[in-house]
Amino acid sequence: MKIKQRSQTKLKNNLRWDMLVLLDQIDNQNQYSNLVMDNYLASSDRSSQDKNLIVKVVYGSVQRRLTLDFYLKDFIKGKLEDWVHSLLRLSIYQAIYLDRVPQHAIVNEAVEIAKLNGHQGIAKLVNAILRNFFRQELKSLTVITDPLERLSIEHSVPLWLVKYFHQHLPETDLKNFLSSLNQVPHLSARINGPAAMRTPIMDQLKAQELTVTNSQVSPFGLKITSGDVFNSQAYQEGLFTIQDESSMLVAPLGKLTGSENVLDACAAPGGKATHIASLLTDGHLTALDISDRKLNILKDHAERLSLSDKMDLLVTDALDFQPLSQIAFDVIYLDAPCSGIGLMRRKPEIKYQKTPDDIQELVKLQKQLFNHMLSLLKAGGRLIYSTCTLTYEENEYLIEEILKENSDLQVESIQAEEVLPDNVITSQGYLRIWPQQYDTDGFFISRFLKKLD
Repeated sequence: MKIKQRSQTKLKNNLRWDMLVLLDQIDNQNQYSNLVMDNYLASSDRSSQDKNLIVKVVYGSVQRRLTLDFYLKDFIKGKLEDWVHSLLRLSIYQAIYLDRVPQHAIVNEAVEIAKLNGHQGIAKLVNAILRNFFRQELKSLTVITDPLERLSIEHSVPLWLVKYFHQHLPETDLKNFLSSLNQVPHLSARINGPAAMRTPIMDQLKAQELTVTNSQVSPFGLKITSGDVFNSQAYQEGLFTIQDESSMLVAPLGKLTGSENVLDACAAPGGKATHIASLLTDGHLTALDISDRKLNILKDHAERLSLSDKMDLLVTDALDFQPLSQIAFDVIYLDAPCSGIGLMRRKPEIKYQKTPDDIQELVKLQKQLFNHMLSLLKAGGRLIYSTCTLTYEENEYLIEEILKENSDLQVESIQAEEVLPDNVITSQGYLRIWPQQYDTDGFFISRFLKKLD
């Protein structure tokens, strides 16, 4: 979207203008919703109440894109500019999913934005579309006769993904899974230290007027439902860091005793890497990432958490990495680049961007990375393979292939006593957590031993 000078000047106090600028970046400029919103929240001087509303409408408009387009399509004739389509989405999102938002305010402000950032013709078109929309009852989804297509539109998940998970989940589980993707993700934190520290840190946060509960998933985890986390004294002192609960399960499954030589092949932005480092005493972590920018984020986190002395950070492609010494690693963590399908609640734009072809390309890369990591692992060493995706091609099916091709590799099954919710362990001994189970990201973890010669 080209932003006109008059829009910036005359709409600078307009919340819906802020919403449109942010939504356009996600819808039409392929930017990540979490980065767009984080940047906005860090730089905006709006009140907490206004920020909360903006976040809710922008995320909701991305999450519900297919549903909103279904409701709009009968009122749109011809091609709209992308930013105008985004403006219509966020306008009807407020009417359908938020309470106490007057229709006249929605229409009037949308028309004003269309006029100032477009022209009178666009303003008249937006006015006509919205007024026609509000004159009629909301279209029923029952007009969609195909049940999977109806689920796709109802939950705003592309049809190919609905069909894919329909093959793997019973009907009730499928509906619960799809429904969970449109819930508001909560903020979670991992304490920086032994699990016994969780209660005193939680008490400290509550004393600073944050609403905090224990994680059901990780003994290191906290769920934070309200309060200014980043300005809390505990955060500034490095007593905890922000991390999704499901990814907190990765580091402990390395069964570290503290003295190991450890490699984290895809380390940034650092939740897992700093967790690994916190479990080391005289051991050491080599943390790699292909992104200099993301590795700098990890560096900042490591310094705040007082863990810098336990790790070396290297900007490199893990496929090209060869250690300077010939000593193999005791434990290797490979949190592989993946389709990110498990992150659809937290990063809803992912579901519209990925295709089956993308997954096939990623599988090739994952397999190359896995085999290269295996070559760097000492005999008797342990390899942890994890992804934030739920496709079987990137997880179970990939592992099946790798095990067939590597006779020196064996699965080390994850045991029930190693994780709080034992219903996330599969029959093969892997860990697969679905978003609807504990309101976390979807995640997969597996563990292997390299056989002794």
